Amino acid sequence: MKAINFIKTVQNLQKTLFTVEDVSRLIHKPVNYTRTYLHRLKSRGYITAIEKNKYTLSQDPLEVGSNLVFPAYISFISAYYFYGLTTQIPVIVQVVTLKSRKPLSFQDMKIKFIKFPPKKIFGYSKQKFREKCLFIATKEKAIVDSLYLPEQCPISETFEALHDQEIDILKLIEFALQMDSIVILKRLGYLLEKQDRDIYPKVKSKLNARYDLLNPLLKRSKDNSAKWKLNINEKLG
Repeated sequence: MKAINFIKTVQNLQKTLFTVEDVSRLIHKPVNYTRTYLHRLKSRGYITAIEKNKYTLSQDPLEVGSNLVFPAYISFISAYYFYGLTTQIPVIVQVVTLKSRKPLSFQDMKIKFIKFPPKKIFGYSKQKFREKCLFIATKEKAIVDSLYLPEQCPISETFEALHDQEIDILKLIEFALQMDSIVILKRLGYLLEKQDRDIYPKVKSKLNARYDLLNPLLKRSKDNSAKWKLNINEKLG
């Protein structure tokens, strides 16, 4: 099959990634022949090898990152960028996955895989993206994920993202409760209160008396929120 015909055929499959076996069935050739065929396409720059036995026509790290394994989805500041919730251009693509994986490089960007337990993998969807699709957290889940692991996304970025008027506050609370993490509720409640939105009556029964850190990457300060039982060790707004 000529390269141009192969590319059109793969594009019609609506698959971001394909394997030797996929192509073998597509061109009706043995696997050994197909490996040579793909090697030639790769050397001519028609396709890119992602990892062993995985190839793509895509040039976009977001698209590739979210389709490498299942289940997986783009989150944290990478999702903020996708939705226009940040002006920061990410230097890595952050992908939530079920299993640990080593990071990889694609198109001069690092794709980082962040392991979550099964019960915390929810709140994402398949979205049309250019010619294919990607799996990405909803705005609300990206915020909740970021409050769960602030080391993956600065608290200040999440604070700014919460200014988006399209964000569903009730869904934020629902997702925070589903994550089964009291500190997420505390951080969320405090950040929303800074924007004159009070969710305390809805979540106060879920809070505990321990003072957690607003930002776990910084030292404890002398400033506390007695209401949210939170040590305010980062100034916002």
